[in-house]
Amino acid sequence: MSNATQHITVCICTYKRPRFLKRLLEELGRQDMEGRFTYSVVVADNDHLQSGETVVRDFAFASGMPIRYCVEPRQNIALARNMAIENASGDFVAFIDDDEKPSPDWLIRLAEALDSYDAEGVLGPVLPHFEKPPPNWILRGRFFDRPSPPTGTRLQWKQTRTGNVLLRRKIFDDPENRFRPEYGRGGEDSDFFRRMITKGMHFVWCAEATVHETVPVER
Repeated sequence: MSNATQHITVCICTYKRPRFLKRLLEELGRQDMEGRFTYSVVVADNDHLQSGETVVRDFAFASGMPIRYCVEPRQNIALARNMAIENASGDFVAFIDDDEKPSPDWLIRLAEALDSYDAEGVLGPVLPHFEKPPPNWILRGRFFDRPSPPTGTRLQWKQTRTGNVLLRRKIFDDPENRFRPEYGRGGEDSDFFRRMITKGMHFVWCAEATVHETVPVER
């Protein structure tokens, strides 16, 4: 992915979390592109009251980053993901959750792995970020840790999710390759990857492309 004309759209689906959305946009603004590719952002607001609009508008004005805001009024995460895809442009689509924070080299690491392993998509680790220090028994039990196989590992569908992923946009040229609305309350990502793997696509892991997920006190 050394051609600077190649472009990544980072897709964010959000629902009534303007504080987290603002933080995520600020972190995306700090991505180190190394001059190797361009990127933009699509925010798909799953709130019919458009609670994320002001955050997006203010950030776009202050940063100058190319960002598109769209609304999916039907509360359904699969439909929100499809709305984001419809508004994405370029060669690649990344997904990151609105309560996550990417490392500054997040996109670069994903892009390098996509090139190196000639995959249809690359997934990376989602590490916990505790809002307040948790009890020691939680840390000792590693209840929030997820497995992280070596970079380049070919994934089975049960190992997949959309909290940290880069996909070739051509996947979505086929209208059948969308997230299914019947999984609108969760599981839409595993179902998507299961179907794509059945079609012969393969997805790999990149251990270096990390994001951190906020773990609130109540969890």
